[in-house]
Amino acid sequence: MKNIESYAARTNGAIMLNANECYKNISAEIVKELQAAIADLALNRYPDESSSELIHAYAQVKGISSDHLLAGNGSDEMLGLMIGYFLGKGKKLLTLSPDFSMYDYYASLHESEVVKFPCAEDGSFIAADFIEFGREHHVDMVLFSNPNNPTGHFVSNRELCKIVEAFPRIPIIIDEAYGEFARESMLEYLDTYGNLYVTRTLSKAFGFAGARLGFLLSNPANIADLKPMLVPYNISSLAQKAGVIVLRHAAEYELLVEEVQLERDMLYHKLKQLQNVTFYPSQANYLYGRSNYKQELLEAMEKEGIVIRNYEGADSFRITVGSPRENAIVLSVLQEFDRKAVTV
Repeated sequence: MKNIESYAARTNGAIMLNANECYKNISAEIVKELQAAIADLALNRYPDESSSELIHAYAQVKGISSDHLLAGNGSDEMLGLMIGYFLGKGKKLLTLSPDFSMYDYYASLHESEVVKFPCAEDGSFIAADFIEFGREHHVDMVLFSNPNNPTGHFVSNRELCKIVEAFPRIPIIIDEAYGEFARESMLEYLDTYGNLYVTRTLSKAFGFAGARLGFLLSNPANIADLKPMLVPYNISSLAQKAGVIVLRHAAEYELLVEEVQLERDMLYHKLKQLQNVTFYPSQANYLYGRSNYKQELLEAMEKEGIVIRNYEGADSFRITVGSPRENAIVLSVLQEFDRKAVTV
């Protein structure tokens, strides 16, 4: 029996800031378009196996050609596809510590070893040291999130290119689930490097987590090789059509992303003044923190109905950037907690 640790994030509260979801639901206009589209769907038929309309819509938004894309049931499916295709028993996956726990989950399904390079407390690391570590361990794949989940730390394209070039014979996967919130993306290098893969999602910046839609991007030759490996009919007709409609409103989501970025930076600027909690700069839609009084902090949050992501066995936690109202409440709770915290 494989040793598989399940992924768990969802709990209940008045203010849900633990899963990095968009605070705003889809608009009434999009709902109307969805309702109209459902009437024209032949739900007695299987969905388009190639998800061609959805892929074309996403390609248009990102300014690339459709042959650079595969679509999946969330970017998680794309990550699982890559790990299943390239790894297996005895193979090694190089990632960061900390990073997204689903990498461990998929690797364990295929009896692959996960090798983790330890980051600094703020999530940063030196690319040269990471490369040396990977070479010493003779890894078969490199995969990590950028911006990093959970720290929000961002690695520049310049440093990422060094990593991609250092491992030319193995796949390098950059998980850009939060890429829309960051200042750069590796999407512009898809045709430059034959071993580069990028994953994206509609769950975060597009506020469409309930639809479970994600993408794998690489050069056309790589995409053609992977296409036969996809599970047939992996995305329902409903989800495909819904994704197309949401992508028609991409300009609206760009404005929402800008709002989240402003709220994130405002929160960080104020929270870095706290004495008993440490927060770190972020290029994602969340802030990562540490405190010697984490349990008391969690209790203060719970008292106000605020749910944040707690990392068991560590002094760390993560708070999603919510609506301006929610952020004001979080800021008030944290400032009050800091005033009352026992100092040593």
